[in-house]
Amino acid sequence: MKHIRFIMPAAVLALGAAILTGCGQNESEASTISVDRNGRISYLIYEDFSEDYYDIQELSDMASKEISEYNSEYISEKIRLESVESVQKDDGSFAKVVMDFDSADDFTAFNEQSLFYGTVEEASENGFTVSSSLVDKDGEKLPEEFLDEHADRHVIITSDKSRIITPFNIEYATKGVKLNGKKEAELADVTADTVQLLLSK
Repeated sequence: MKHIRFIMPAAVLALGAAILTGCGQNESEASTISVDRNGRISYLIYEDFSEDYYDIQELSDMASKEISEYNSEYISEKIRLESVESVQKDDGSFAKVVMDFDSADDFTAFNEQSLFYGTVEEASENGFTVSSSLVDKDGEKLPEEFLDEHADRHVIITSDKSRIITPFNIEYATKGVKLNGKKEAELADVTADTVQLLLSK
């Protein structure tokens, strides 16, 4: 059985109105994917929720239903809904949803946005090609033979353009990625369909 995946903009549309994603957001209000060392995912969705006819309880019920349907296909819970709340800011009202996923595979299946976390070797085994055109923070290209010599390095590959927080330092990344410190990246300006982050330990 195929579920209708819960994605915030689609959920708001289902309540009867279009949404202007990202309108009025500052850096602290960006949707964020956090990956821990064991591959578990925390997903904070932050979206404009200013219209009077938006209903936070209806949004919460919708999210709970979609997650319950997904989990029903497994023996143990794969996704947990941590919170759904309305946040008031000077520039408007926002909906803040936090979900936890057991793995990147669960994130991918539920959100229909690809997300992979594993080693370079595991990426290859799963049909991903880690790009040799990744660059470091100074724009220097990945050295030749680097991937062959460091197949145990972890890599994140995603089509989602949310902010991302990584478990290890980001050493090389797709062009257009903006680094906020060693373990945080903004992906919104990347023009490529997918983003790759090669991590160090």
